[in-house]
Amino acid sequence: MSFFNTFRFAPAEWLPIQDTAVLDAVVNEDMYARQGNGFENPEFELKIVRDVHNYFAIDLFQRIHLSDVKDERLTVILPSPENAVFISVTEALNKYQVSARNVHVFFLYEYANEKNEVAPWQSPYSRSGHFMRYFYERLQEHLRMPMEQIHFFSSENAGSYSAELEALGGADVAYTTLSWSGGIGAIDPEGFPAQSLAEFRAIGSRIVTPMAEMIAHDSLRGMFGCSGDIANVPPRAATVGPRDLLAAKRWIDVEYLTACGGNPAHQKFPLRLALFGPICPENPGSLMRLHAGACYVSPAVAAAPQTEPDFDILDTLAAIRSREEQEGGGLHEPRTV
Repeated sequence: MSFFNTFRFAPAEWLPIQDTAVLDAVVNEDMYARQGNGFENPEFELKIVRDVHNYFAIDLFQRIHLSDVKDERLTVILPSPENAVFISVTEALNKYQVSARNVHVFFLYEYANEKNEVAPWQSPYSRSGHFMRYFYERLQEHLRMPMEQIHFFSSENAGSYSAELEALGGADVAYTTLSWSGGIGAIDPEGFPAQSLAEFRAIGSRIVTPMAEMIAHDSLRGMFGCSGDIANVPPRAATVGPRDLLAAKRWIDVEYLTACGGNPAHQKFPLRLALFGPICPENPGSLMRLHAGACYVSPAVAAAPQTEPDFDILDTLAAIRSREEQEGGGLHEPRTV
């Protein structure tokens, strides 16, 4: 039996980017061949590294160390939960007695409910609560930043969070990671509609309803039991805006998320779209290419997407029969008694 491919289809109508030539092209990009600085901003670099957690942790530790030694303020935007990174950094801070007294922490985004009520950090559904448990509380008390320097999202400040950040001169560094929808945290085309790139770049913090893929993405996280329990993920989010990330002095994106050690298949396409697709509001992750910084990618995420060939049982059986006949162990007639 022979097969031929005449079946054609358009992408699902709710996808922000519909151009199949663009979508096919980014999938076929060789990420290893594109390592380095060959992007729109010459100070942006793509690196494939064995342990992305380690690069994140070392970068954050070094910045906190310098803020202590120089006695200078350090303002960071952090994704959360990044518990492995938080634990590694606090272990080093405690061991070498490095103070975080000058650090101001802002969060990439926080969960909210259908009434636009933002989860307080004490809630088990809070993303920033993971920072408090795995960073703040693990850090020796005399090394901690004052609580007023941890800038939590709230129902009241979601619309003014950008102004709060700008009052401190913007972030010195923003750490991000992409969602399955191709958004940056909770920044996606549905929550941040814009008619032009200039308009998109100027949008600040707000409460949004994330795309469905982000809800599905988060349901694979450990905070939801790595179960795919999509009904257990809060439906809205308070988030920084594109203008906050672009105003940061340095932007570092880290791509290594797996659900309890599982396959990071859902990261491969959105990252390729961000790195090699059009720079536009429909592709929020692409903004990182306009900024000084780096994107650290694990080999599992960088690996080319694969499609396994069909398993033809008839060919397999023919090969088995041929081998048995050559070995003299072919099928025999049943014995007669």
